[in-house]
Amino acid sequence: MAEFKLPPYILQELPDITESIHFPIKNIQRIKYTCFDVSKSLIAFGATSGGIYVFNRWPCEFIQLIPNKDGPITRLAISVNEKHIGFANGKGMVTVTECDQNLSRNDSTTSSKEHLGNEVTTMIWSGNMLFTGDDVGKVSVLQLNSFITKSMFHGSSQIIMSLDSRICQLDCRDCMLLVSTLTRCYICNTAQEQYRQIGQKLRDGEFGACFIVSETKANGTAETNIEITEVKKYNIVDDAQFVVGDEFSNTLMYCARPSSRIWEATVDGMVRRTHQFKQVLAKPPLKIITTKSYENENVAIENEKYECEGQSVNFSRIYSMNSVIFSFNKRALYFLNINEVDDTVWYVYDDIVDCRIINDMLYVWLSNGSLVSLKFMKIDKFLVKCYIDEKYVLCAELCALYKEYLLEHNLTMKMHLLIGLRDKLKNNGLLSSVEEVLIKIDKLKSSEATQLKSGIYVVDNPYSQSLLDENYDIKHNDDNLFNTLSPEALQALKGLSVTVSGKFNSSKKILKEKWEDFEEKVKNFSDRNQEINPIRQFDSESTPKWVARDDYSLDDTPVINDEIIFKESSQETIEIDNNLQSKEDKCCKLLYQYSRLSLVNKESESNLISIVEDYSCDISEIYELMLLLEQYCKSVGAIEDSKFVPYNIFLTYLNTCMRKSDLLDLIIKSDVLYKYFVNSCIAVNVKTQKLMNVGCECGFPLPYVRTSQMPVFSELIDEFIEQQWSNQTKEQCYEMCKRMPYLWRKILYLRRNEDLLHVLRILVQMLDESLLHSFLPQFTLDTWDRAIQLYATLHANICLNCNKKFDNISVRDMLSWDDLGSLIIKSIGGRNAINIMKKHANLIDTGALTLKFYHSCLMVCLFEKFDVTITVPLVDTLYSAYEFEEARKQLYALLRNSSDGKINNTALPLIIAATSEHWGLKHVYEKINKTNININDVLEIMTPQLDCTLCGLPLQNDFLIKDGGLWAFKCGHSFHGACLNLNKIKLCPSCTLN
Repeated sequence: MAEFKLPPYILQELPDITESIHFPIKNIQRIKYTCFDVSKSLIAFGATSGGIYVFNRWPCEFIQLIPNKDGPITRLAISVNEKHIGFANGKGMVTVTECDQNLSRNDSTTSSKEHLGNEVTTMIWSGNMLFTGDDVGKVSVLQLNSFITKSMFHGSSQIIMSLDSRICQLDCRDCMLLVSTLTRCYICNTAQEQYRQIGQKLRDGEFGACFIVSETKANGTAETNIEITEVKKYNIVDDAQFVVGDEFSNTLMYCARPSSRIWEATVDGMVRRTHQFKQVLAKPPLKIITTKSYENENVAIENEKYECEGQSVNFSRIYSMNSVIFSFNKRALYFLNINEVDDTVWYVYDDIVDCRIINDMLYVWLSNGSLVSLKFMKIDKFLVKCYIDEKYVLCAELCALYKEYLLEHNLTMKMHLLIGLRDKLKNNGLLSSVEEVLIKIDKLKSSEATQLKSGIYVVDNPYSQSLLDENYDIKHNDDNLFNTLSPEALQALKGLSVTVSGKFNSSKKILKEKWEDFEEKVKNFSDRNQEINPIRQFDSESTPKWVARDDYSLDDTPVINDEIIFKESSQETIEIDNNLQSKEDKCCKLLYQYSRLSLVNKESESNLISIVEDYSCDISEIYELMLLLEQYCKSVGAIEDSKFVPYNIFLTYLNTCMRKSDLLDLIIKSDVLYKYFVNSCIAVNVKTQKLMNVGCECGFPLPYVRTSQMPVFSELIDEFIEQQWSNQTKEQCYEMCKRMPYLWRKILYLRRNEDLLHVLRILVQMLDESLLHSFLPQFTLDTWDRAIQLYATLHANICLNCNKKFDNISVRDMLSWDDLGSLIIKSIGGRNAINIMKKHANLIDTGALTLKFYHSCLMVCLFEKFDVTITVPLVDTLYSAYEFEEARKQLYALLRNSSDGKINNTALPLIIAATSEHWGLKHVYEKINKTNININDVLEIMTPQLDCTLCGLPLQNDFLIKDGGLWAFKCGHSFHGACLNLNKIKLCPSCTLN
């Protein structure tokens, strides 16, 4: 390999802290760490138990455990001021809790359900705001506001961006938010509530992005504090409309691109240049200075035996670290120098799970649970450290190694310490090789004192540890980038009951009591640890969020208004309030009160039914009442509510009424009522981000990002379509589907008994796995032959109805060729699945079908000879097992032992069985540690069955486990492998006997 210039950087390993980190859980095998974060003075680990283990960073020692009962933690982030920790669990619940929790447990938390049902992928703090991204492209903000007492706080949360794909990384700088997805990068101005795309070229994969601020900012320039009292969804704008202040003139953005490239862009979103690191990464990696080698003064920097070509690396996450950009993957650490590309360095480090940086410190978390702390520094700083640590020989050797760099570049004043090497190494031959360096160092004149503006002289101690280590003084206070709510805003909240009662006359007594009841509940919050539900704020362009099918209930009926406090009274309002006499006006008033009170206190639907039916039970008159309610909303100044409140009340009434079926039938028969019902459904759903992008221009549905997501009032809408279909008004159904593409799901269900080829085009285009599963029994070889051709077209993002290309959804991110293969195996078996995929090999991208598919085909061929019902659970289990390294190894071994086409039985190794809920061990799968599965943990959970029924001995028998392992049948019954082989049993003996 060609010679290269040695970059002037050192990566030193610091003393091991793994034992300190694992001290709190060393005697508890069931608890494992799942994620971690590092701040100026803290290290925090999330655990499978749901707890957060907090440590001092320097020195590393356990401080406290913050308990949590919402399940294993998957992501966490410590706030900049170290007062709060934000964390997410596997369900997508985001929670913020206080770091410093006292023994009285009078701590406080606030939670957000904006990402419920999704996977939280990244979290970052900016002042008192926690930004969170998930796997479907949502970005939310949870803002903390001090509230009532010092012992609690309040948070408001809202989705601010809904993007096209998984959020890979977030970064913040003042009011600017940088968002990186699988396909694009966006820069968002949270003060202006707008964002734009960076660059034009798309990408496909995990790529990071970060800010870097140059150090040209004038001293004493104050950072702008942004006060955000209302959170709402931001708008995407073009480059001409995107506004950026002059305070960001020294801020640059770096966005990772494929093949070791990084875009450099200004903060207004314009790409300036592309940095290419592929060739510089062809240099061999440098060696990390280990603790042992440093103590022995036996350090090797260059890795002479390592040879490599130019690396094509996808930088999945990038971070600003002093003068370089840091990135990592599973097997390497990269320090990319933007200014001097040739000074880029990288290091080999195996089994990396995650990394965190703070100043020049790097914390690397490994798959074996170890936490390694490293220090990245320039050579001149490291030389001073060596001298202070009395590593004089090592210091001189490195001076000789980096002689060219030291002679050509300006040195820091602290280097003058090294002149003492002449005295320390009088009789050492090294002196001659570094004499030129020492001559240059000798010319450095250290300032004896520095005069401050006050006139005081400060004498610098060159031996001070603080000169070398940022950890020496790490406790200091930073101002929040965003202020909390003003005292005036808090006082306004405190006076809610006065405000409300002042708007209405004595007939408002009930309403006042409602508010006073709410105020009393708020006062009691400080006396108990209670979760505060985030206040949702909607503007005129916003509508209720989608909820998962399994979680949907009437509680998810949307709230329409965008504020809790009533608008200022006008003279017109007072006159209406005092002169209401008619039955219609009184009913409208009660309905409007109902809608407003539902914002802060759950109102019973029975109250709504009573209000409406006291007026009339005739659906036509109820429709007329909704029109009057619309006019009433306008008359009291609620212009923005004038449409949504009547629509929401109309659907809520229909959804809860005992005569729902009869009323829907009447609506279908009336053109006026039919149109109003359809408009109501669209008004409360179609403006949500999820419904905006699920229909093609031709009316055909586009593939769903998450098939479990449902619109509000979904059950009511489904029942309406079903009744309409049975009334032979199918054309009306199709027209409604074009306006609400979600409804094609119901149409397919109603057409489930027709020839599959008639509905195959729309079935494939929806890519709804649950629907595809329900149609599997009807699929034949010919049907799959056509389905694969259609899927190949859809995979290119082309509509199967109008042949137009769509860009707002990426099909390959929803149902891969592997996923389609699993459906084919379940339908027509492993052998036919391979044959049909082989037939259409020209349509399939290289590598799109992985070993997971082929191995599943082989296993099904082997197992279905003995049990024809085993295919579906077997495929689901094998696909799940491929997510776990240990399970994959077991599967490979099983296939090698079955190379002659024969299997001993229809059981699977216990490790494989425990990785899925489909193989009879669902209770084990739900409790098992998903990050590091092992046989002992599985046996510990399987307490009800401790013995093998064939031999009567415990399952946990080391001799028998070593001889043949442990195996589980699809029913969940488990046995020693040796016992099954000895008795030549193919099917579960327990089930066979029963």
